[in-house]
Amino acid sequence: MSLLWLVLLVFPTIWATVLTVALFKLKREITQLKISHPLSGGIKHWSFVKFNPFSETGGQYSFVITLLDGLKNGIIITSLHGRGVTRFYAKQVVAGSPDQDLSDEERQGLLKAINS
Repeated sequence: MSLLWLVLLVFPTIWATVLTVALFKLKREITQLKISHPLSGGIKHWSFVKFNPFSETGGQYSFVITLLDGLKNGIIITSLHGRGVTRFYAKQVVAGSPDQDLSDEERQGLLKAINS
């Protein structure tokens, strides 16, 4: 009778306790992982800066859009609008640093995005 008692009541209780402790530890590790490693996917930081690069034309039709993920990787897209022509340029950003020299407006857009 005592062996049956052990098998039917004590063993399942011990097993349930072990599983509960393991699940709580796993949950704590997953939570710590999420906090220490923010998701990098998706746009987390962005900015939009309008400006007028040419003094002979009126209006601020040119712009810089900066799009960065959680690790500050992304792209800077610049549109220069002039009389009869619009040009687009793209520059890559890795860990908050551009791969090419930036104009003043692009630098302003990058700083604005990083601080957003």
